[in-house]
Amino acid sequence: MWLLLAAQSFGGPIDRVLFVVGDRIVTQSDAAFELFFDQHDRSPVPALEDATLSLPERLRDVAVVRQLAGEASVFRPSNAEVRARADAFVATWPRADDGLVALEGWGLDEQTFMGFVYSRMVVERCIARSVALPLQPDDPEEVAAWLEKYRVWILQLRQRTDVRQPVESE
Repeated sequence: MWLLLAAQSFGGPIDRVLFVVGDRIVTQSDAAFELFFDQHDRSPVPALEDATLSLPERLRDVAVVRQLAGEASVFRPSNAEVRARADAFVATWPRADDGLVALEGWGLDEQTFMGFVYSRMVVERCIARSVALPLQPDDPEEVAAWLEKYRVWILQLRQRTDVRQPVESE
């Protein structure tokens, strides 16, 4: 109820739900942040860099994989690994303060951003363990062959995962 009141005080919806995977809600602002994040971070997993997938499709797949991975210890990065990845992200700005200010502009404090990085790394590890990464990530043929294996794997996951999309109202 308070969300409706908040939406009315702002003159409209605060955010738009794109879809729900299990109990994870993925919103329009999640998609916008993903685009922002991708400009400053390169994933070691080709599927997360695949330009043939639309952003909503990629986010759906990330949510599906994140649900599969759960909190299995085999996929969990250490705090030091998460910190190193977050620091590398912030280091893409000429001044570290600029990166932190940019994150604040997205409404993220350090703990929330670290949670995002942690979750991203869990997804990457789950994919890497499930579909062995290409040995030569700069070889287009090897990456294309890997992406084909990934597509078969993710399609099977999608088919057995509850993904719900809101019905558009007129």
